Amino acid sequence: MPGFDTSAPVVLAPPEGAAVDLQEGLGYLTVGGRELAMDVYRPAGGAPVPAVLLVHGEADPALLRGVRGWGQYTGWGRLLAAEGLAGVVFEHRAAREAGAAAVQAEVDAAIAAVAGRAGELGLDPGRLAVAGFSAGVPLAAGAVAGAAGRLACAALCYGPLDDLTPDPALPPLLVVRAGRDHPELNRTIDAFLAAALAANLPVELVNHPDGHHAFDTVDDSDDSRRVLRRVLGFLREHLTG
Repeated sequence: MPGFDTSAPVVLAPPEGAAVDLQEGLGYLTVGGRELAMDVYRPAGGAPVPAVLLVHGEADPALLRGVRGWGQYTGWGRLLAAEGLAGVVFEHRAAREAGAAAVQAEVDAAIAAVAGRAGELGLDPGRLAVAGFSAGVPLAAGAVAGAAGRLACAALCYGPLDDLTPDPALPPLLVVRAGRDHPELNRTIDAFLAAALAANLPVELVNHPDGHHAFDTVDDSDDSRRVLRRVLGFLREHLTG
């Protein structure tokens, strides 16, 4: 697999001239003497808009302290704003540092903070979604399972799904699979999809046959851009339709 560079941009650029309002460094939770923060990318001006919280994955704890500035997440934030949505890029601690339960609580706190402060942020608290990437997928899935009535949909991108139980209470899900990803990771995706489809749940699969893990930054191809456009389209359809 190609190496992952935190400064690498998303391979789909937002349209030229797309105006974005950015609110940076908004604290949402203090843990262990550290304030966790979020950045909100939203279309310039106008009425309150739906929001998508971007759930990042795992890395060295020191590296994760700069995750809000990674090209992957600044890129997704701007892409969402160009689609008429808000992209909320928030940091959580590494599981190896804080433990899985504490990190899940941080994700849940970020969702609650966005809903609670929607008025001041120019967001619509009734139209929220999550998008998880890599090891952020189990965290996004945990949030969806725990707050199914509060989240309109979720995009789960190239991450393990062995802990998500197919449940009729789940909102619509988009599952993004990278064909050249780790076989064991893809096995969990395939097993979840089979169970979800057997239960006739509203689940959509987008498969990128030649995609590697983190293909949204490491695979600069038309196929990658096609998948990214579908992720944006899915979120827009379920948040604005």
